[in-house]
Amino acid sequence: MRVGDHLCEPAVLRFPEIPGIDGHEQYLLEAGDKLIRTWDGPIRAEGSKVLNWFTTEKLLWDKSRGISGIEGLDHVRDLMTYDLLYVGIAKQSDTFDRLFKQGHKARMNILANEPQRYPGARVTDEIYLFPFRIEPLLLQTFEPDHEFTEEDFAREPDQQRILADAEKAFVSLLKPEYNIVKFSNYPKGVDGLYGTGIDRYGYLIGESIAFNTAHGRIKGARHPWGVISNDADFIFVDGDEVSFYVSGVDFTATAHGCVAASGPQ
Repeated sequence: MRVGDHLCEPAVLRFPEIPGIDGHEQYLLEAGDKLIRTWDGPIRAEGSKVLNWFTTEKLLWDKSRGISGIEGLDHVRDLMTYDLLYVGIAKQSDTFDRLFKQGHKARMNILANEPQRYPGARVTDEIYLFPFRIEPLLLQTFEPDHEFTEEDFAREPDQQRILADAEKAFVSLLKPEYNIVKFSNYPKGVDGLYGTGIDRYGYLIGESIAFNTAHGRIKGARHPWGVISNDADFIFVDGDEVSFYVSGVDFTATAHGCVAASGPQ
């Protein structure tokens, strides 16, 4: 697996151990320039089914999530590091409608203006879209002599406010080139979490990917048990103060790879 001329890692696929293929005594392998597929019968024949498949990105994704049968790619997050060009949210529709069905100015500007990253490549082939799902984790603290009521456990964070706040947090920190509004006053705002009674909250990326901009880099991480991983960098808000904590520098990183929830604390 190569990224440009500076990063190269070996990979081994042990097909009998890969989900979907395991349990099949016989299968056929289709290998092309951009895709590997395994079939339970004659390749592309009527009645044959694909057992599993890999492109470069799916191979890296499956490795980052600990899928069995994939060896090597030990520095998978380095291979899954991307230049971050734009951060946005779909408030009234889904990601597909926002970016394609209705058209999107930033996406068109990126296609028109971005230079190719590797000689001979097309910009359209070098651009990846990352739809993220916000998964809130709410933590509450109480005094030892607190008298509990049902309201103490009924509080649910507003998903739309979390979504709007997360966008502002990442844009204000990383300042992607194609975001016109940089939210320089964050965490202050009318549609985010500021002023809602949540004192401290933060965000991290819960996958083994990293993003670069001219203003900084943020690393995500996924813990194999699905809990917050100390291998991820962290944006933290305390009142009016915003801090960015780098894993392995500002706090001890773990030996695990990378899902954590992003949301208020």
